[in-house]
Amino acid sequence: MKKLFLIPAMALLVVLGMSFTNLASANKVQPEVFASDYIFANGNWRAVPEQNCTSGTVTCRVQFGANGPIYDLYDEMDLSTKKNQSDGTVIVL
Repeated sequence: MKKLFLIPAMALLVVLGMSFTNLASANKVQPEVFASDYIFANGNWRAVPEQNCTSGTVTCRVQFGANGPIYDLYDEMDLSTKKNQSDGTVIVL
């Protein structure tokens, strides 16, 4: 007789538990991942839009505004991943 009582009780617990689940996490809009380069300024990394630096021997550099500071451009947040370009022009952001 106890077996007949446990089966509906277990079913009720499963139904109760399933009532709190939803698909909200599967339907959330995922943020877009933008490719970015990085600069190292004042001891902190800062992401900048991906720059089209051609391969070469001169370090690719960016400048914020016409009279802003000039920074070396890195492919990743690592000081050993400087991006190079063929000419020495500074990219103004």
